[in-house]
Amino acid sequence: MSLIDLIYPEAIELRRTLHQNPELSGKEFETARFIRRYLTGIGLSPRYHVNKTGVTARIVNGKGKTVVLRADTDALPIDEQNTIPYRSVHPGIMHACGHDLHTACLLAAAKVICSVKEHWKGTVVVLFQPSEEVAPGGALSMIREKAFPDVVDAVFGLHVSTDHTAGQVGIKPGRDYSGVMDFDVQITGRGGHGASPHMTSDPIVCACSAILALQTLVSRECPAWEPSVLSVGSLHAGTKHNIIPDEAVFSGTVRTFSEEHRKFLQRRIREIVSAVTQSHQTVGTCTFVKGYPPGYNNEQLAHRAKETLSGLLGKRNIIMRTTPTMFAEDFAYFQQKAPGLYVHLGVNKPKAKKHAGIHSSNFGTR
Repeated sequence: MSLIDLIYPEAIELRRTLHQNPELSGKEFETARFIRRYLTGIGLSPRYHVNKTGVTARIVNGKGKTVVLRADTDALPIDEQNTIPYRSVHPGIMHACGHDLHTACLLAAAKVICSVKEHWKGTVVVLFQPSEEVAPGGALSMIREKAFPDVVDAVFGLHVSTDHTAGQVGIKPGRDYSGVMDFDVQITGRGGHGASPHMTSDPIVCACSAILALQTLVSRECPAWEPSVLSVGSLHAGTKHNIIPDEAVFSGTVRTFSEEHRKFLQRRIREIVSAVTQSHQTVGTCTFVKGYPPGYNNEQLAHRAKETLSGLLGKRNIIMRTTPTMFAEDFAYFQQKAPGLYVHLGVNKPKAKKHAGIHSSNFGTR
């Protein structure tokens, strides 16, 4: 029986403990303490970072290359609906994105790596990063605090994926995770009674027109060969059935794979909002927050991972993905510092007709 088989039950318990005790971005204090205790227990000397919410440990074994293995640790503000014994004990907070599993995998990997030093030389840095879910992201903070070494030969990470079944790994050479930019639009009109809309400048109607107009940006102004997404996720206005409000606010996200394309969409959002608000005799203000850059998987690392993992899991379980995902990840900041590979770890139940996606209140029952 392999070391991985031996540690598998322990990894499951680690993951369930983490799942039961989630913490939001920037508040991963107990999670970091849990990680530090475990790493100390296997003979390492871990260090805290980012106000004691991040943890790293170096496994040094002679001269050789330096490799970083990264896991993110934060949870989401979601109220868990699962009835599993290890469901979240914190109402309104849940590991709905698999970071509990990422962390458990890396803790178990650290233990295995420490046990097989006769088979490798060099330095392995295990890096547990906070605040992936909230821009500007914990990766930047870890880099600023030198938790990520100045010289790194390769950095690896993974993310749970409902695109693949448990036991499968998806690999996408080249560009994969998209860059992200969020936007907020505030429309100011002139409110009044719902019985006399002709005496108002209705910001709700204007907001609806602007949102519909923005939907043509991708379908009619973006090249088909340049993947991009524009989605509006919230619209807030008014307080009562018969009151036309003074203001409406909507927010959305843009996903692209190039800085040039992101700038184009930002400019066109401003232009469309300006034109639509003028036509409705309202005033519009756009605010943009640039998020994570696009991720790029080193092609040499991707193909080497395919060969290695095929030998471990079987060729049929290694899925070479042909299209990138529009999710965004601050792991991309590490990929800007060193050659990197971020893989998709399958978590779907075999033969299941339905499964809960990430960021849902029923995710993570395995």
